[in-house]
Amino acid sequence: MVRVRARSYCSSANLGSGFDVVAVALDAYYDEVEVEVVRGGSGSVVLESVGGVFAELVDRDINTSVAAAKELLKFVGVDNVDVSIRLWKGIPPSAGLGGSGASAVATIKAVMTALDLELSHNEIIEIAGRAEAVVAGEPHYDNVSASLLGGLVFVLSSNPVNVIRFNVYANFVVATPMVRMPPNKTAIMRSVLPKQVELKEVVRNYGRLVALVAGLLSGNFKIAGYGMEDYIVEPARAAYIPCYESVKKSALDSGAYGLAISGAGPSLLALCEDEDIARRVLKAIEDSYRRHGVEALVKIAHTGPATEVLTLD
Repeated sequence: MVRVRARSYCSSANLGSGFDVVAVALDAYYDEVEVEVVRGGSGSVVLESVGGVFAELVDRDINTSVAAAKELLKFVGVDNVDVSIRLWKGIPPSAGLGGSGASAVATIKAVMTALDLELSHNEIIEIAGRAEAVVAGEPHYDNVSASLLGGLVFVLSSNPVNVIRFNVYANFVVATPMVRMPPNKTAIMRSVLPKQVELKEVVRNYGRLVALVAGLLSGNFKIAGYGMEDYIVEPARAAYIPCYESVKKSALDSGAYGLAISGAGPSLLALCEDEDIARRVLKAIEDSYRRHGVEALVKIAHTGPATEVLTLD
């Protein structure tokens, strides 16, 4: 029997104009997964326990940790090991912070380590994306890429999976209204998106995406904040995000360069020049939620690290 523990950090996808292709790891929250792998078994994969700050919000029946372990074993053609999983949930579930992706990636890294497997980053991302389908309805590669690699990631292609990473340091404020979301939230939030978009609107969004990428890579966060304004996805989703307009105005008025829905929400992500401004933005966002009677977790965050293996017994 081999026991391995791994940690993966939360992430924010899209950053406004980068729908499905841009994501950033964040150090605000993390999940940890401990696996026990026994060779010569029947191929069973079980979720033994769930602990952590947000354990009570985890769906034990539909869980990406179990799906990730099964997808990995299927991918490498191993069917004679038993895997027992203990999940420590530190990322708010269904919050738009890549919690399901982080759990999947941590599980894959832990099982890989236990079995002494070597896979490319793109292969791991593909497996984790398939595991995400159990909660999202279809594979997604942006959040799992950020949680696996850390830093800023761009999904260049989903078939085949091709992701690149950049080492970018930035200051953010992450705001998560504590509201109960439906289990199929991601699918619902995709269903409200427009099926057709006028070419002029696509071109308009391209300009914002160019600004987002150029600003983040050059360290010009004012330009990056300009690039966080989206004309296609966010307008369709804004009505479903608690206090979206109020919080956005408060954040921008207090010095944030940009604010966007994090993934499918309901969390919001604000980009700031430095820590001092981030503290000012945090207070403004807290006040905004408070005025509307909405309980929210609001934290300063920075670009997060890659998934790491913590222990090996």
